[in-house]
Amino acid sequence: MRNARDDKRRGHDRRVGERRRNWNHKIDIGGLRGTQHLPTWEDQRSQYLTRLLFCGLAVAYFNVGGEAQIRPWASLWLVNVVMSLYAVEILGFMWHAQRQPHVPWRRRLTMWVDIAAASFSALADATLSTPAFLVFLMVILGNGMRYGLKSFGEAAIGSFAASIVIIWLRLPDYLAIFSVSAIFFLVFCAIIVLYAYSLTAKIERARAKLAHERNIDALTGVLNRRALNERVTQLCQSSTGHGREAVVLFADLDGFKNVNDTHGHHVGDRVLVAVAERIRESVRSLDVVARYGGDEFLLILPNASPEGGEVVARRIRRAINEWAQTNRIEFNVSIGIGHYPSHGSDLESVIASVDKAMYRSKVEHGGGGILHVCCDPVPA
Repeated sequence: MRNARDDKRRGHDRRVGERRRNWNHKIDIGGLRGTQHLPTWEDQRSQYLTRLLFCGLAVAYFNVGGEAQIRPWASLWLVNVVMSLYAVEILGFMWHAQRQPHVPWRRRLTMWVDIAAASFSALADATLSTPAFLVFLMVILGNGMRYGLKSFGEAAIGSFAASIVIIWLRLPDYLAIFSVSAIFFLVFCAIIVLYAYSLTAKIERARAKLAHERNIDALTGVLNRRALNERVTQLCQSSTGHGREAVVLFADLDGFKNVNDTHGHHVGDRVLVAVAERIRESVRSLDVVARYGGDEFLLILPNASPEGGEVVARRIRRAINEWAQTNRIEFNVSIGIGHYPSHGSDLESVIASVDKAMYRSKVEHGGGGILHVCCDPVPA
């Protein structure tokens, strides 16, 4: 009987390990989707300053060349007005980025404005080999290297389409200078873009691997404390999360030290893995699950009410208690519930309130059950 039970437990451990490895592939690290890569304000400031530098170079390029540098349909006055509007747009986005760094639509809109400004410069330039075409290459490489293959593809498609339109509108001029050297120039440009694409793919894979190692708890497969702090910061700064409610659940294992002392640390590790598994099975894909400490787990449930949080807490406790009874391991779980914005002006303060309430409950009541902030424990 004992051998059969041990075989059953080993089989269960293998299944848990397989599911945990699957979590590692599915887990949303940035947002952590696409931690992918979220630029800081300092990163974005350097990008906007670079745009302003190129804007200034474009103004100097046309003004030094004068009217002879500009095609008949345009004028120096028009070029200066368009470049001034472009500079104002950059300054406006720069101001917005300082206050809300993580706004995906702003990055995409800025990219398309860059393409539009480069297209205008290419059409207004009397020189067929206009430097504006180099800006397209910079837009592709800059967005791809910073934000991954999806941004690379979008920038490449936009720049390629703009180049086709420019060449089509100036087709007679380009046909007049068509030569073998022009063909090789286009081939070289295509090779550079393809090579940059392969480098971007390698960088993105390396970045994803590094983010996984830095942000995932090696034992349980959920987010670690560092990744949780970053995710909380993102949620607080996100404009999409502004004004919405969220529930914070703080799960603490009661009697976990006794499990380690009685059964050994290898069994304690099994318990932590099983708890993490039951928690993830009990929440939505958009909810944040992290290992907060040795035997503590913290959950953030966006757009949830305290009543909904209690439903989730009861579901988690029931799943964990069933597993503990099945495996004949004695421990319990206490869960504290906090609500944003009722229990704090931001998520950090709500987490601190729940942590203090859990500690107070442990001291006064010995833990156990479900605890709402500023309330006595609720029997489960």
